[in-house]
Parts: sequence; C-alpha cells; structure tokens
Amino acid sequence: MTVQRSRFAPARYVLMNTPMRLLTTLCVALALATGCAQTDSNVPDDGPPPISGGTLHVTRDGQWAIASDPARAAIHIVDLNARTETARIDLGPTEEPGRVGEDLDGGVHVVLRRGGAIASIDPVRGRVIRRTPVCAAPRGIDVDPANGNLVVACAEGQLVRLTPAGEIVRRVTLEHDLRDVVAQDGRLYVSRFRNAEVLVVEGDAIVGRVRPSSVESGFGAERAPTVAWRMRRSESGGVLMVHQEAVSSQLGDLSFPGAPYYGGDCLTGVVRSAVTRITPDLGTTTLALETTSLAVDVVEQGGSTYVAAASEPGVALDDWGFIQRNGVRRILSSSSFSAGCRDTDDGFASSGPRPRSATAVERTPSGQLIAQYRDPAELVIDGETISLNGGSVLDFGHALFHEGAGTGVACASCHPEGGDDGHVWMFDIGQRKTQTTAGGILATAPFHWEGNVPDVSHVLDGTFVGRMQGTMPRPDEVDAFSSWMNSIPAVPGPTIEADVAARGRAAFEGAGCVSCHAGELRTNNESANVGTGGTFQVPALYEVLYHAPYLHDGSAETLEDAVAGHGGGEALSTTQRADVVAYLRSL
Repeated sequence: MTVQRSRFAPARYVLMNTPMRLLTTLCVALALATGCAQTDSNVPDDGPPPISGGTLHVTRDGQWAIASDPARAAIHIVDLNARTETARIDLGPTEEPGRVGEDLDGGVHVVLRRGGAIASIDPVRGRVIRRTPVCAAPRGIDVDPANGNLVVACAEGQLVRLTPAGEIVRRVTLEHDLRDVVAQDGRLYVSRFRNAEVLVVEGDAIVGRVRPSSVESGFGAERAPTVAWRMRRSESGGVLMVHQEAVSSQLGDLSFPGAPYYGGDCLTGVVRSAVTRITPDLGTTTLALETTSLAVDVVEQGGSTYVAAASEPGVALDDWGFIQRNGVRRILSSSSFSAGCRDTDDGFASSGPRPRSATAVERTPSGQLIAQYRDPAELVIDGETISLNGGSVLDFGHALFHEGAGTGVACASCHPEGGDDGHVWMFDIGQRKTQTTAGGILATAPFHWEGNVPDVSHVLDGTFVGRMQGTMPRPDEVDAFSSWMNSIPAVPGPTIEADVAARGRAAFEGAGCVSCHAGELRTNNESANVGTGGTFQVPALYEVLYHAPYLHDGSAETLEDAVAGHGGGEALSTTQRADVVAYLRSL
C-alpha cells in the first residue's frame, strides 16, 4: 500500500507556523527554493468562498471518499483501498460544492450551494452524471430510509424530496435559514443556521423544536446558542450538532482585569464552539469546547466525538498561556458527555505546534478517521496523508477573515460565511445586532449602526485590533481583505409570483420606504431616525430574509414586526404589509 505524500511538504511546515500577513510574500520566495504551490487554476475569480465545513463523505462500503472542495470549485474522488485520488471533477466557478449524500443504492449526490442544484456523481467513472435543479440555496442533504428518496434542506425554507434519479416528489415550506437535514428515529431533524434551532419534522409538519442548552460560563457571563455549523446523526440515536455560543450579557464584565474586550478562553471568550447531543426524546446535553475556534464539523467514532476546527492559526495570547490549537481534535468520550469546559489534543492530524485548520472530519465503516484540509489539498486518514490534485488557494482576505486572533475569535465567528450570527450584543452604548458583511459590503459605507466608521481600515483597527487583539494589516493587505470580503455573494431569497412582487414593490415605494432604502442595495448610506430609539445607519435590504432579528437592537423578531414598527409601515393595510414582506423576502 502506497500513501501519496504532499509535493509541497518543505514549504508547508513554514507556512503553518507563520502569521497570515507574511504568507503571500513568503510563498513567492519559497517558490524558487522549494517548489511552493502555484495557485490552482480553478479557484473562483473572486477568491475562495468562506468556509462552510462538512464537505467530506465516505461511502457505506468504505471504498470511496468524496471530498467537496469549494475553494477550488471541484470534487475529489478518492479510492480509500488504494489510498489515491482517482478523479477530480472541476465545476463552474460559482457552483460551490458542499454537503454530500448517498442514496440507498450507493449513488452519490453533492449539493451545489450557489448552483441551486444537486450534482449526482459516478465515483467509478469520476464524472457528474446529472444536475438536478432543486431550489435557490440548497444546503443540507440526506436519504430517507423509509422510501429511499433524497431530502434537501434549502436556506430559503424549502424541504425538497426527490428520487435518486432526480424526480422532484414534493416541496414543503418550513422556515427560513435551513441548514442540515438528518433522517433518524423515523423522523427528520432539520437545523437552522443562525439560531441553532432544530426542527423535528414528521411527514410535512413540524412537531417539535429544540435549541441547545447553554453551559454556565463563569464570571457572570450568560450565553445563547448561535450558528449551527454542522448536524450529524448520533450513533445512539438522535443527532449531534456543533455550533457556537455567544455571550448575551453585558460585554466588558466577563473576566478579570487586563482581559481583552473580546477576550478569552473557554470560560470568558465572547464566542466559543460547543457540541450538543439531542436525544430521541428531545433532551439536550451541551459541552463547551476549550480553545477551539470555528468548529465546523463533528463526528462520533468508537465512543468519542471529534470536531474539525477551521480557524486559521493566529496570534497566541501568551499572557494566559492560550494557544490556538486547530485541526481535528478528540473532545470527549461518550461516557463523559456532560456540561463542562474541557477537551484534549488528539494528535490525530497535527504537524508542528500549530496544526493546520481542518474543514471536515469523517469516519470509515471500519472505524478509521479521515480529516480534510484546504491548503495543501489533502485527506489524512489515521495519520497517513493522501495528496489531492490541487494547487494553492492561498488568499490573504480569506485567511484574515478566518484567522483566530489573540482572543481566539475570528471575523467568521460573528459573520459566518460572510453573513451574520443573528446575535444581539450588549455593548456599553446599548444593544446592537450583528450586521452582515456579504453582498457587496463596500457600497454600504460608512459602517456600523452609528455610521461612524468610514472604511474597512477603521473597522479592522477598531474591531480586529482593538477588540479581538489581532495585528493591524498593512494598507495593501487591507485592500486585499476588502476586495475578497466585497466579493462574498448574497444568499438568494425564494422566487415569488410576479404579481405579488409587483404589489409588494408598489406598496414599499408608496409607503415612502425608498426615501431611505434606495438603489440596488436599497440603502442611501445615510443615518436616519425612524422612531426606533435614535439615529442609525440605514441598513441594506438584500438577503434580508436571513438576518432576523431586525433593527439596530434586534427588537423586531420578524420582518412583519420590522415593517409595521417604523417609517411608513404603520400606514399600510394588513394586505399591503403582507405583500411588502413577501417582496422583501425575495430580495
């Protein structure tokens, strides 16, 4: 048995242990001396998309590993018996492959997150045999063992059932922001991304709702569950979900004197990762993960639970002995799954003091663990490396956005996938709801709810440096970061009937909403007082469906509340408000 080793091993060790802002310069120098990887030819023009995690699947017979690679807009097919990649399927630059599902006959199906479709794959021949359009923003996929149909969860709220041959059987509208779907215990578990809620579905109806319990965090800090990165079936029934917890009490009162404003460890950090087990009777147990940033995938194997942490290595918080440990980690045994603050380095995929970030973790039927890494493109199976066909995807903007700064949090902690975490923060100036950074953010300057931050450089200085304890990038690096972040696409809303859209737009304009919400992004980039407690920057309204709660302080739980509660919305009739809400949801 031959295991392929990375062609770029001499450069890799150096890159893993170097601050992100030096990587681009270093890679150019290393190219002459060590063969540093050249940029992959299929990287999307705007750079790799934000990390979504959970992009690896092992077939039930244990022969094939299917690795979606959104950074290279590709799908890797790996023969696990031969320990080699047999095919790389290059996709269009805007399709973004994501979750992978397997039907009862062994057929493999890959979610195309931005392509709005499911790609059915023939692993033996290494090709796409069919693309099936399913919805605007497909996210999760599983197979229903009761009938063999695939079930796809769509961000806009649809649950789509289709045969493995691509015939749409049924569409059901649940609630927006759907993420993963798991067929287990004779029902469907469907997660919602930003609020980490799990919908329990039987037939076409929601019969239960579950949110993770919050682990006591000490120092007087209260926490709320947010951002359900990944949900998987549990070996003992029910599901496991890796998600985040965000401080919901007053910031600044979290820790002992001298701690950074966003500071932290497992007890005091403003955002931390957690794993929640939901049992078949819908009971929950949550474990907080110590010093683990951006845990984006989770799997059980042999009585233990493993997570993949996707934050890039950042600056260590030396004063507290905090080290940003990434990669794949064993966090607990099944017998000790309880509230607490502990985990252990497993050594499973580490190389040097700062292991690379992992984007996915999976197990084989025989009990072996596999981790997926972005750059260089590799799978690691029980410590053995399988090199994948892929050049470098190094991008400074992408790296800085996912960097675990001095406090252990990354930009992506509060802006997952470039959006927002749906959380309302308690600052010393009052409550402020996280804003999105997707959809062309540069055109919405000045920034923050007060409209008092003129550009990205000032955002980085105040937030990344001042609050997160990162290091200020150079001007050219700020430009690179701004360019990458500005390219993050908005998530599309559901398609609505043309007459409903026309009525909604007419009512929206008739109520005077366009005096503030004007232009392509529906903002005049100015501040206004619309009766919500002060003067605040007018938010853009693209992908607004996915950004509840609304207003600067999150006081409007729904779009209906937001429309009725400010501006000219109170003058609209019930029918007009319904039309305006339908119109806004489609943006």
